[in-house]
Amino acid sequence: MADDRALLELEELRAEFKRGSQLVHDCRRSTRRTAVSAEAFGPWAAQRAESSGSQVTYEKSARTRRLLARALQAAGPPLGPYLKEIGEEHFQNIVDAFVPHQVKSRSVVIHQGDLVGKTEPGLFVLEAGLLQAWQRTPEKEEEEILLRTYGSPGDIFGELGVLHQAPRAATVEAKEDSKLWSVSRAVVFEAKRSFQEWKRKTYDDILRSVELLSPLDAEARAQVIDNLRSNFYKQGEEIIRQGEEGHEFFLLVKGEAIALKDGEEVSRYRPGSCFGELALLSASPRAATVRACTNCETAVLSEADFSRLLGPLSTMQNQKISHRQRGGQRQQASFKVISMLVDGEEDDEEEDEGYGCDMHER
Repeated sequence: MADDRALLELEELRAEFKRGSQLVHDCRRSTRRTAVSAEAFGPWAAQRAESSGSQVTYEKSARTRRLLARALQAAGPPLGPYLKEIGEEHFQNIVDAFVPHQVKSRSVVIHQGDLVGKTEPGLFVLEAGLLQAWQRTPEKEEEEILLRTYGSPGDIFGELGVLHQAPRAATVEAKEDSKLWSVSRAVVFEAKRSFQEWKRKTYDDILRSVELLSPLDAEARAQVIDNLRSNFYKQGEEIIRQGEEGHEFFLLVKGEAIALKDGEEVSRYRPGSCFGELALLSASPRAATVRACTNCETAVLSEADFSRLLGPLSTMQNQKISHRQRGGQRQQASFKVISMLVDGEEDDEEEDEGYGCDMHER
């Protein structure tokens, strides 16, 4: 009986503790302010009238623009790789569209489990302040675990919400008055869509102007474009290096580059130029270094895609190169024969002249 009474008292204590924990949890949740919403844009938006299409842009200082750009560039997967496939101009359109928010302490920025609407704030970047991310677990719904604290300018959260209509994985709450910037999924998708449209037209024009690729029809060019990826290089940065193995074919989309062989300039590349194919065609090291003279954007085709999509063209080009080499060898041989004949005739003339002189003297 004593044991039963002890067990009963223990169960009552556990129940009381659980009720107390739930009360503390509910009290803490009740002190949170409402979440940031799409309607909250207005009061803090220094909206600018001029915008491209229907996209609204918001005034930002140069410092803030750099902060947002660096935050996006440093984002991990899946957002980071997704944004790297967007050209510089369209990337800046995303930066332009970031919306400012002044968030009071104890305000909830996002709620765990909420679905993000297409035009609602999806991705957030911290400019100043302090926030915390809390998560409820399936095992203990009444408890929240502190996942992370956001306190450094440029801290980013909400990446999945800007790419997919997935439930929020955690609740993010402001621990002090903070300033945030947000962008919606619609803005990011539009930047990606418009870049793809621009890419198809621009790259198609470039591919049609490249002699190596001139035999390709529209369908084949579209397949090449689908497999091209954008790479960006800063002024002075090496794109390829002499002597290294070549595994990529390059098209210069924007900027200007220079080719250096043993330190000497041998060629200059402008938009529409291509380079890097010789190393792939001949399976030889890079014949020259190519360096960006300005900030450059290139379209890059991997060796595997080059062989798969341009295999027949590669064979044709190799045949042309071999033909030119054989032609050059034949031409050199012809020059050599002609030179020998000319030298022989000159020797005969010299002997005749000498013989004549002797006869004359005699």
